[in-house]
Amino acid sequence: MKKIKVPKSQLLIVSIVIIMLFYLISLVANYDFNTIIWYSSIILTVLAIILSGALVSGDRQRGNYHSSPENTNQALNYSQIILIIAIPFYLVLLLQYLIY
Repeated sequence: MKKIKVPKSQLLIVSIVIIMLFYLISLVANYDFNTIIWYSSIILTVLAIILSGALVSGDRQRGNYHSSPENTNQALNYSQIILIIAIPFYLVLLLQYLIY
């Protein structure tokens, strides 16, 4: 399997665009923007943890890696991509916390 190579700057731009869309949705649909960002950041974090295999024991993780290292590396790559996308969500939450 090929490793996906996406520049980090593009991932951050995609994330910022998603945050802007969420802000527009919160204005139009009268939802709380803070709640939308909070749930989105939790979902992204949990998804990254699941894909990275951090929730399994060390023996199982080693077994999974040695049985299919290509799939493990691909899952870790996806996990890193998701965490990079989640960074602006965390920053928005931090700014909201510091402002309010």
